Formats: sequence, structure tokens, C-alpha cells
Amino acid sequence: MDTRASVETVLDQLYAARCANDANAAGALFAADGRFAAYLDGTPTLSAHAERVSAMNTLFTAFTVVDFHEHCRVIDPPRAVVHWRGRFRALNGREGEANILDLFEFRDGKVAGATTFYDTAFAARLSAPNQA
Repeated sequence: MDTRASVETVLDQLYAARCANDANAAGALFAADGRFAAYLDGTPTLSAHAERVSAMNTLFTAFTVVDFHEHCRVIDPPRAVVHWRGRFRALNGREGEANILDLFEFRDGKVAGATTFYDTAFAARLSAPNQA
């Protein structure tokens, strides 16, 4: 059974991995059948480890965290929600800030499900090719 303390620990590790832009470390915190979905371009929910890590790596590379501020964290085991604001650097070198909302489910000390929501129009503008 997941407790508030065990969920808190996994969340701390997960956001440390995100701040370090380390998809492998983040992926290691998921249950074998854990689900991950990020709403950037209609990416489907992924439940295979290699697919989850690959999607996180793509996301973390496309939007490198350069600053992180957690607004709030609500934990009601086995679920949690985290609202945070990040400053991101896109591959084109542009930087911008966005609010993120992450929804989680936990099972046996691992992430059983994670869905991240953010402004997809902002992400598209930030990552658009630089105009000469």
C-alpha cells in the first residue's frame, strides 16, 4: 500500500530527474506496466518501458528545464497532483515559461500512471524554427 510518505519520496525523485532532464531516471520510477501520457501533439498513452523512456527523452530534450518552481502538491494515496511552473529551453535556443499540471497514480512504490498537461500552443510557438 502506498502511503503519503512513499508517494512524496517518489515525487521528489521524479522531479529531481525532470530538473536534471534525465529520462532514464524518471523512467526507472514507473511500474513495469506504468502508463505515461504527455499532451503535446496527441501522443498516445504509453505503457511499455522503452516507449515511456523514449517519449520522456524526446520531451525532455525538446524542452530542457532551466528553472523549476512547484506551486502545490496534493497527495491522496494512491493519487497525487502537482502544479508547477518551469522555464524551458527549446532546441532552437529560445526560452519561455509555462505552467504544468501532472496527475499521478501510484502502486507499490512506483508510478502506475502519469499524465502531464501543458499549453500545447505555447510549446509549438517556443519550439518553432527560428526565422532568419
